[in-house]
Amino acid sequence: MDILNWLYVKTAGLVRTTANNPDTDLIALGANVGFNKRDDQYQTYAMPLKDAVQAGLPANTAHYELDIAATNVVTVSTPRGIIDILNMGTTVPLTPSPTFATSTPFFINNPELDLTVANRDNVYVQYSLYYSSGISDPVIPYLISTGMITPGLGFNLFNASSVLPLLPGDNPWTGALYVYYELYQIN
Repeated sequence: MDILNWLYVKTAGLVRTTANNPDTDLIALGANVGFNKRDDQYQTYAMPLKDAVQAGLPANTAHYELDIAATNVVTVSTPRGIIDILNMGTTVPLTPSPTFATSTPFFINNPELDLTVANRDNVYVQYSLYYSSGISDPVIPYLISTGMITPGLGFNLFNASSVLPLLPGDNPWTGALYVYYELYQIN
């Protein structure tokens, strides 16, 4: 699609801000495939909107590690990702007690986002927790968002297990703990 086609689309009022059907709506894609009919080397293709969105997701996702024994803040630079929380259970503050008795706080910070309370209606947040229990690990992790607090989005990690007291041989918080997040500004 050349510039004259784009000008026609704009002047004819054919610009859309929402998709009609992501499965069938098409967007124009200029792909560098060594197209030799023009000097720019690009060929124009059409791509379904749902495929274009999915193709862009991997670039906006990353893996982060938070060594909770060293700091309770993880700084991210992507709108979505997986945070591997390391060293839970190594000290008393990092070992939330059963039945929600205590918690361990941590923060997800993205310096590019306005995470102030005044901007809270413009921030999209979604998260989920995955825990792969270790052997003799009675922990049931439970994560609660505590809001936008300096230095980022706050969370408290609890132990929802009702196993109290611990039995001999129990090894709490020895499993692998991951938090999947989506965090971005919508306006």
